[in-house]
Amino acid sequence: MCPWHLRTGMRGPGICPPSCSILFIFLQLLSCSISGNGKADFSVFAPDKPLLAMVGEEVDLPCHLSLNISAEDMELRWYRDQPSPAMHLHKNGIDVQDEQMAEYQGRTTFLSTRLAQGQAAVRIHNVTALDNGTFHCNFKDGIMSAETTLWLRVAGLGSEPKIQVGPGQSEGVWAQCTSEGWYPEPQVEWRDLGGQSLPSVTNLSASPTTGLFSVVSNVTLLDRDVEGLSCSIISSLLQRRKVAKSYLPGRTEDVIISGEAHTGAWKPVSLACVFMCTCMCVLCVRVVP
Repeated sequence: MCPWHLRTGMRGPGICPPSCSILFIFLQLLSCSISGNGKADFSVFAPDKPLLAMVGEEVDLPCHLSLNISAEDMELRWYRDQPSPAMHLHKNGIDVQDEQMAEYQGRTTFLSTRLAQGQAAVRIHNVTALDNGTFHCNFKDGIMSAETTLWLRVAGLGSEPKIQVGPGQSEGVWAQCTSEGWYPEPQVEWRDLGGQSLPSVTNLSASPTTGLFSVVSNVTLLDRDVEGLSCSIISSLLQRRKVAKSYLPGRTEDVIISGEAHTGAWKPVSLACVFMCTCMCVLCVRVVP
C-alpha cells in the first residue's frame, strides 16, 4: 500500500499512482532475480558456430557467464553425452581426475586466466576424429546451475594418394588410387589428362580405433587413346584436395622425362645418325691430302 500523500488527488482511496506501481513491479522483479544465497541468477553462453579443429592439433572449448561475476568458487563441468564421467571437471579450485573420461585423461587442460570475470575454457590436446560432435559445459554455484552446448567439427587431411596401374582382367588398363587418414568421409574424382571425368568404384573404411577413413578407388580404362589419368581426394569440410597423376604404360611407348613425352623409337634413330656421322668423318679424312 502506498503512503497517504501519494494517494492524495486520486479517484479512489488506496490506489497507487503509475510511478508507484512501476517502482513496485521493479522491486518485485529484482527480488525474484536474487537467489537465496544472495547471488543473481546466471546463464552460460558458448560460441554459437561450430568450432573447427584439425586431427593432431589443439582446440579450446570456451564458455562464459551471462553476468560479469566470478566463477572461481563454482563447479565447472565439460561433458559429452552424460554429465558423469566428465570430459573435464574443475571443482573447489582443482581438476578432478577421478571423474574424467578415460579417453580424455592426459589430453585436457583447464584455462582459468579469466575465471574471475566468469570466463573459462578447456583445451583438448592431440585432437582425434572421435572428438567430433557436441560438448556441454555446466556452471554450478550451490543449488543453482546453468549450461550450454558447443559443437566441435574435426577435420583430417589424409596422406598423398598413390596410383597403381596394371592390365585389366579382360582388356584395357586397371588403376587403383589409395590414401588414408581422412575425416570426415572424403570425395574421390578420377579424370583423364584432358579433364574428362572417369567412372570409378570407391570403398571408404573407417578405423575402429582412430575413426579416420581409408580410401581405395578403382577405375578401368578401355579407351586406348587415354595416355594418363589423375586421382583427386577432396575434403569438402576444408575445401582442399590432394592429387596424384599417372601416365599409362604402353601408350605409344612414351617415356616421361621432366614432364615431356619422348617416343620409344629414339634408340634406332640415334644409332643410324651415329653411323652416318662416322662414315662422313672417314670420307673426309680420306679426301684431305
